[in-house]
Amino acid sequence: MVTLDDAQPTPSSRFSKLKRLAPYLLLGPITGPLCAAMVHHYRGGRPVLATLYGIAMVEIIVLLPVITASLGLKVL
Repeated sequence: MVTLDDAQPTPSSRFSKLKRLAPYLLLGPITGPLCAAMVHHYRGGRPVLATLYGIAMVEIIVLLPVITASLGLKVL
């Protein structure tokens, strides 16, 4: 009989969970899901959708600081 104490997660299952969370931990809460979706759709055979996610990620990385800086300079 298997109890909850005996059911320890294996190292491979821990690694797979960490691998699934890696984009969120490394890239942040906004660009992490975009990067994960980009990889998912590229591996799934949908390169156009993956490219659109990549463009959205680049726009957020580049344009968000530019817009924030311009709005900040207008306040001064």
